[in-house]
Amino acid sequence: PFDKFKSFSDYNNNMLIDFLRRFDFEFEFKSATEQYKSGNFNSGLEAIFDNYEKILNVILPTLGKDRRKTYSPFLPICNSTGKVLQVTVKELKMKEKKIVYFNPNTNSLDESSIFDGNCKLQWKVDWAMRWFTFDVDFEMYGKDLTESAILSNKICKSLGKNPPNGFAYELFLDEKGEKISKSKGNGISIEQWLRYASPESLSLYMYPNPKRAKKLYAEVVPKTVDEYLTSIEKYPS
Repeated sequence: PFDKFKSFSDYNNNMLIDFLRRFDFEFEFKSATEQYKSGNFNSGLEAIFDNYEKILNVILPTLGKDRRKTYSPFLPICNSTGKVLQVTVKELKMKEKKIVYFNPNTNSLDESSIFDGNCKLQWKVDWAMRWFTFDVDFEMYGKDLTESAILSNKICKSLGKNPPNGFAYELFLDEKGEKISKSKGNGISIEQWLRYASPESLSLYMYPNPKRAKKLYAEVVPKTVDEYLTSIEKYPS
């Protein structure tokens, strides 16, 4: 994808946009990188900073002993390399809204503003920060993210806002009943489905029983198409 797109994430973002347009979703796409750099996340970042200890009290009990020693909600962007650093925060400068940390690239202490794309957040904290910033009132997520959603809910409450109503949907399984994995290559993709069958047949497969795990493999496609055609034939009666 790098011949055509700026990065792998840019490639995936474009895949998402193409998918949403294909199914006529109404949406406004927001890039997280742009939201950080433009300052749109600054109020949320400041709320995280001001409630630093509360957030640690939520996250640390879920981590292993060694990880607890180094964990910080904030991940500074290295001034010299532009890379995200997962480092121990040594000090919080409350007035300036800066973090002080040991930079392994320079072998010295550095400091960074939390604003305007100079830091990003660990993802569970980031999730809650987005809810806080955008006043999100409904969030869907896969069943495998339930525990993360619980933590993000607690963080959002610690920032003084109610978390969104959540809906955990079931996972897709292969023909053996195992979770579909892109790294394993089991199951099929939405794109593969639409290569051989209509969007309407896909909708018929997707929408019923969202809290029930569904098997998604090649043989499911013609079966669902048959069900769709049968439903059309029966519709007048």
